[in-house]
Amino acid sequence: MFTITDRHNAISNAYDIHSFSELRHEIFINRLKWPLVCPPGREIDQFDDQDAIYLTTKNPRGQVVAGARLLNTAKRSLLGEAFPMLVEGEIPRRQGVVDVTRFAVDHRPERTDGCGNLCGMLLCALQEYGLREGLDTYVSVSDVRMEPILRRGGYRFKRLGGMVKMDGTGVVALEVEISEEILAIAQRRAKVTVEMLSVEDIRRAA
Repeated sequence: MFTITDRHNAISNAYDIHSFSELRHEIFINRLKWPLVCPPGREIDQFDDQDAIYLTTKNPRGQVVAGARLLNTAKRSLLGEAFPMLVEGEIPRRQGVVDVTRFAVDHRPERTDGCGNLCGMLLCALQEYGLREGLDTYVSVSDVRMEPILRRGGYRFKRLGGMVKMDGTGVVALEVEISEEILAIAQRRAKVTVEMLSVEDIRRAA
C-alpha cells in the first residue's frame, strides 16, 4: 500500500516523512555520494516544506522502503529553481504539472525481503496518483541511468533539453506522460496492482 502525505496529514504521518528522509540519506548520500549538507542520517532540503507531497510505502516493520516527493510546479519546483539550465525553452510552471523528486527505492535485502517489486510498484503508484489527481504530466531531473528503468516500466517520456554532466554523471530534465494506458502497461510489466491510501481515505478512517 502507498500512502499519500501532504499538509493535511503531515503531523499524523510524521514518522513516514522521517523514515523517508532516512531512506533518502542512504540512497543519495551513502550510496550515490551526493555532496549535500544535511542532518546526520537524514536527507532533507528546502523543498521539504508544507507544499511537498510524499508518496511512500513501508515494509512490515514500518520502515519506508520506496517513495517519491512531489512538487506542484505552479508553486515551486526543483527543476525550475535548481536546474533551469536543463530545459530548452519555457520552464513548466502550471497546475497539472508535478515535479517528481527524490525517487528512492531501498536496495538493502534485510529491509526489502518480501516487499516485492518496489521500483515497479512505485512507477505504478505515480501513474495512479497522477490519474486520480487529474495531472497532465510529470517533470523530473533525472540521472540518465533512470531512463532505461522508465522504459522497462512502460513509461513514455522525452527530454526537455540537453544533458549536463554533474559529478561525472549525466543529468537530464524529463517530461513524463500520464495515462491509463501507461498505468496498465506498468502494472503488467511489474506484475503488480497498487493500492493507495489517499488523504480522503485517511480522514474517513479517523
